[in-house]
Amino acid sequence: MNKQGFTTVELILTMVLVMIIMATITNVTYTYRDRSTYEELKTEVTDYKNTTTKIIYDALLDTTDRVIRMEKISDLEYKFYTESNQEKTLTILDESSKVGINFQEDTTLLGVDYLVPGSDDSLVSFEGVDYQEDLENNIYSLDIAFSHRNFEDFIRIHLVIS
Repeated sequence: MNKQGFTTVELILTMVLVMIIMATITNVTYTYRDRSTYEELKTEVTDYKNTTTKIIYDALLDTTDRVIRMEKISDLEYKFYTESNQEKTLTILDESSKVGINFQEDTTLLGVDYLVPGSDDSLVSFEGVDYQEDLENNIYSLDIAFSHRNFEDFIRIHLVIS
């Protein structure tokens, strides 16, 4: 009985071990892929928040035509008035496929929509605005909050004008 080769039990054990190794590798790969996707999305949302805040601040803090006051028109619309009586309008978009901010620097121009990443996939929703004004010190604060289905924390755009 000097037959050379594998028995059926040896083949089955080998196949089971290979399947266990493949399942473990697949699980680890999916975990890293999911973590990578989450980090990419978080970076994209953070870039959105920083870029949108910078663009709005650059327009509001223009040294040649300073914003002197802010007014709440509605829960979703705010006007900024400059020294030369120019109006800049910030409108919060809260639609099914458009969630973000529309910023209009002049009443004759159309504003630009700054949509939160994921709003076109219905992953983002508008949570609310905290508007505060201190007329005595001429300080206006606007805190806009969005929620993203993949994040626990709110996405906040915070503007302070004085």
